[in-house]
Amino acid sequence: MDLLFLGTSAGVPTRRRNVSALALIEDQGKGWFLVDCGEATQHQLLRTPLSAADLRAICITHVHGDHCYGLPGLLASAAMTGRRQPLLLIAPQAVHDWLAATRMLTALHLPFELRFHALEGFTGVAVGAWDIDAFALSHRVPSHAFRFRETRRPQRLDPAALAAAQVPRGPLWGGCMAARTCCTKAACCAAPTSCRRPMASGGWWWRETTTIPPC
Repeated sequence: MDLLFLGTSAGVPTRRRNVSALALIEDQGKGWFLVDCGEATQHQLLRTPLSAADLRAICITHVHGDHCYGLPGLLASAAMTGRRQPLLLIAPQAVHDWLAATRMLTALHLPFELRFHALEGFTGVAVGAWDIDAFALSHRVPSHAFRFRETRRPQRLDPAALAAAQVPRGPLWGGCMAARTCCTKAACCAAPTSCRRPMASGGWWWRETTTIPPC
């Protein structure tokens, strides 16, 4: 997973730094996660190869505006650029209520489902290969850090193991990848999983907002 800082300024933006937003980019495919969404986050995204269509989840650490005022604009742009798949939003209940009021008062229609998880009582959620949970922090308002743990790493075939089992290239290799049989008349793998390996080692990472005290 790669980290891309879209904004690191606290409270107000500066000429060189936008307010809080951090993209976590999967190292396989185009999927990514957003932690906090300060004002003008979508402008920062225009300077990156990231697309709102590939956004897996948005996590908001707390209610202060420099961490969430960019949400309505980002969601509206995602809708206008064709996003249709559901989007996960993990945030304080107050952020959900504010966003719902904003959508109603500005006639913001989203053609995709916004799947909301309130941080109050949040115990974790699985998104693709990742498990996301949260930890309470010390701040002037309730605030949380998010932890991303990679627990379901994508796999690929192990050519050396297949060669050792005398499995010829072709449809049988596809069977191994699909967890079916790797058997031939000459040989048979002990198990299809023995011919696969993770694409890279797993790991975990968490985001804490205590490094720069928000306003």
